[in-house]
Amino acid sequence: EKVLQRIANAGYRPTALDVSAVSGAFVQQQQAHRALELFRLIGVAGTKSERGSAAPTENHDDSRAATIDTFHSLVHCFGEVGEPGEALKVLQAMQSEGLQPRADTYNLVINACAQSGDCDRAVEAFNDMQRRGIRPNAGTFNRVIYAFGAVGRSDKVMDVFHVMQRLGIEPTVVTYTSMVNAFVQSNQPDKAVEVFQLMQQQGLRPNEMTYNSMINA
Repeated sequence: EKVLQRIANAGYRPTALDVSAVSGAFVQQQQAHRALELFRLIGVAGTKSERGSAAPTENHDDSRAATIDTFHSLVHCFGEVGEPGEALKVLQAMQSEGLQPRADTYNLVINACAQSGDCDRAVEAFNDMQRRGIRPNAGTFNRVIYAFGAVGRSDKVMDVFHVMQRLGIEPTVVTYTSMVNAFVQSNQPDKAVEVFQLMQQQGLRPNEMTYNSMINA
């Protein structure tokens, strides 16, 4: 971290590989706040991207992957400390660097929003994902459903579920469990039972979390 500070203070721009290595170490040590301090001190958008060389090098793909991993690590950090707005800024910085976000990138952002109870930002990221032609997966929908359930907006849960079905994405045990939780938290036990029965009709086996939710219902 001190080395990166000296590099920045000397007027040089650290590469994304440099930032990735340091922020990744902080994440592994569960020190998200230090990774955030590093991001704010240097700024990923202000790093030198290895993709900028005139001719491709043998390390080009590795550098690009490391750059994406940097953004993913930082999004995870912001999610850990409950700052979904900053997670969205990291996503925007990634796009400004010319890197194409993937489904798992958006899943991290949506998860950061969901964990903070910010379903509006979760939907914003979900809509942006679709506008860019990135196909959501079951994990994406699970996180959006969780986001609505966490703030008691169970009326939106079935809407999200129907979009999932329309796109031909198979719901998972986590999908149904998140829906059951949403209806339990909004004091709609009958709806929770309906979802539980639908899950069984689809041949999916409830897990411990599903049963715990049903007991609460």
